[in-house]
Amino acid sequence: MSCSGTHEINFSNGIHFAKDISSEIEKANIVPWKVGLKKEVEISQGLRFFTTAPRFDNESKELLQNKYGVDSWIFRLSRIKRGQATPLGHFYLKFQNMTRNTKNISVSLFYQAAAVSKRFRFFHCPAFSHRKKIQSYKIIPRSTTKKDDLYIRSIERVKSRVSRFKFSPMIISGGRSLEGKYIIDLAFYNEKTKQRYSDWLPAQGAIVVPRELDRLVASCSGIKEELRPLPQSKVPDIQDFEIK
Repeated sequence: MSCSGTHEINFSNGIHFAKDISSEIEKANIVPWKVGLKKEVEISQGLRFFTTAPRFDNESKELLQNKYGVDSWIFRLSRIKRGQATPLGHFYLKFQNMTRNTKNISVSLFYQAAAVSKRFRFFHCPAFSHRKKIQSYKIIPRSTTKKDDLYIRSIERVKSRVSRFKFSPMIISGGRSLEGKYIIDLAFYNEKTKQRYSDWLPAQGAIVVPRELDRLVASCSGIKEELRPLPQSKVPDIQDFEIK
């Protein structure tokens, strides 16, 4: 890794590889949600966490693109429950969008009620009777936490939907409950062909949500905004802020 914080592509025994690559879940925070007709109760939209994204020098990026068609990192977020890993979402980050200031990227792991759309996040009474509040979370070591060499070779097409990371909130739905353990893996990727060009590299660290609390929101009793939104839950329009 060079002094500029970028990696180089190496060549040995007839194969190109990136040496000592690592990624790490660095920090996380709970995204609060004030709900109720008077916004009198606090629950959670979900978790937002940050993971590092390895960068390459310009020469290495050109080699990756011209020889292999590799132009991005692909990230995979999975939940581990009862020892079983279930992918929740994939997204890719193009090398050309990464600058020297790109040290980490943020991902929002939201409850289904908040992940649907921005409009749903403005509901006073969240959809699908969502009333959960995350009581705590922790970042723990992952069993594989070493740096690794990532060898470049065609593996397989990614059949799942892969969203593009654009430095706007990357939101992934965790469903109606977020209890569980979450991990991130990354690999070399071609966004046009959806081809993966390396094994999955485990990011260091895992996020654990040990417990949620169900809150009572009495003022929302019987209200289902996903079927009939309240007038006061309208997403603000830019005209709402104009001086009349």
